[in-house]
Amino acid sequence: MLARMFRAGSFAAFILLLAGCGAAPSGYDPDPIDTSGDPTQETLESAEPIQISRGGYDFVLVPKASYVLRGLVLSRENYYGGWQSLLSPCDVAMAWGELLKDGLYKQLDWSQSGRWYWWQYGPGFSRTNAFVARYSSNTHVIPATPNLAKAAKSLHSGDVAELTGKLVFITGKKGGFNCWWNSSLSRSDTGDGSCEVLYLERLKTGDHYYE
Repeated sequence: MLARMFRAGSFAAFILLLAGCGAAPSGYDPDPIDTSGDPTQETLESAEPIQISRGGYDFVLVPKASYVLRGLVLSRENYYGGWQSLLSPCDVAMAWGELLKDGLYKQLDWSQSGRWYWWQYGPGFSRTNAFVARYSSNTHVIPATPNLAKAAKSLHSGDVAELTGKLVFITGKKGGFNCWWNSSLSRSDTGDGSCEVLYLERLKTGDHYYE
């Protein structure tokens, strides 16, 4: 009997441990996420800088625009190395608008690596790379809270999500080493520097949001 009780108690503790590993919803939001439109962006003229110290680095994040991205998650990649990962533990590739119509995005193969996202398509695909870039993005996510970090790192391909926060320009310093990381402010640019760097303040999936 004692052994049986011990096993039961250990199992219950194990379940609680697993439950504690995931993000905790901050509230209930039943409104559907509209993925048909472009991300919304509004310039911020004099937002207060955000200061973060991690791993011996002192970072200053200057908000340049408020930003809300509503779309379908194409892929998500977690990162662990380099100074960028001290701020941004994951990138989320998403699509919206015209790329979602009639399941067009399904005609492409999506992947992520090295803080980039990639797509491939066959000869039957009727759109251009510029079109794909216009209706998709790779977002470097900087969670404002540990709970948001858990939620962002748990996103999966096929999730419909709403990411809300601020696009930021970043400078960092550790000893004599200086670094910088700037967000794109356009949906039509491509190549190096075209990803959004988002200070994430709210994430919504399904009927719940996380803060």
